[in-house]
Amino acid sequence: MTIKQQKWNFGKLIAFLLLIGGAAVVLVPLLWTVSTSLKSPAEVFQDSFIPKVWHWDNYKNAVTAVPFFLFLKNTLIILIPVMIGTVFSSALCAYGFARFRFKGKRFLFLVLLATMMLPGQVTMIPMFIMFKEAGWVDTFLPLIIPSFFGGGAFNIFLIRQFMRGIPRDLDEAAFMDGASRWSIFTRIMLPLSKPPLIAVSIFTFMGVWNDFQGPLIYLNTNTKYTLALGLSMFKGLYNVEWNMLMAATILIMLPAIIVFFFLQKYFIEGISLSSATKG
Repeated sequence: MTIKQQKWNFGKLIAFLLLIGGAAVVLVPLLWTVSTSLKSPAEVFQDSFIPKVWHWDNYKNAVTAVPFFLFLKNTLIILIPVMIGTVFSSALCAYGFARFRFKGKRFLFLVLLATMMLPGQVTMIPMFIMFKEAGWVDTFLPLIIPSFFGGGAFNIFLIRQFMRGIPRDLDEAAFMDGASRWSIFTRIMLPLSKPPLIAVSIFTFMGVWNDFQGPLIYLNTNTKYTLALGLSMFKGLYNVEWNMLMAATILIMLPAIIVFFFLQKYFIEGISLSSATKG
């Protein structure tokens, strides 16, 4: 074996060990959550990692102890329109930056990218005051309506990069056939941009499904809580029902894991193809 091959094998070994370490960092908390969800309250703080008796009824109790399905309904009421608004509006903005020529386009795009460096805490109070004056506090509107106005700078950037890689010959051919800008966008650009659109959909799903801060700020009534906010109901004034809290957490995590498992191919493809496009 040559020295070059030895260095290559050593590099692969280091990379493999780093991947194992990274997987352990992610999996150990997940396994601890699963283990705790199957324990009795008295066994939660014991040293044993594996439960002595597996309490599967913790999952049933977690669903019945709080209005779980009401929280699921509220989450879906927010999730579905937010996904539609985010994907469509971000694709529309990305199409404008990718295909239109207008004065100040580069400057506006730089301003758009600059907003990604602006912490959310900076705009939190002004947005709350604005929605309060509109009478939208304790409704789902503050969590839904903003998604229809741009969809987020990163999402626009991701889709725009992909659309720039689509040949302009398709646009010219469509113009010659009498197609309008809107027809090109809906019939050519959107179908060809499926990978980044799916990636944006996954990002949006994860963000809304796990969002705790937004509902905490704008929702005051218990019957309007989302799943992420509903987990706080397992925390009492003096104690926390850790076993049922972990069981509810697992139930909430499952849809996100399933969605990513089945769509990870498109997710990776959308990210890689968008990053490979220059400009």
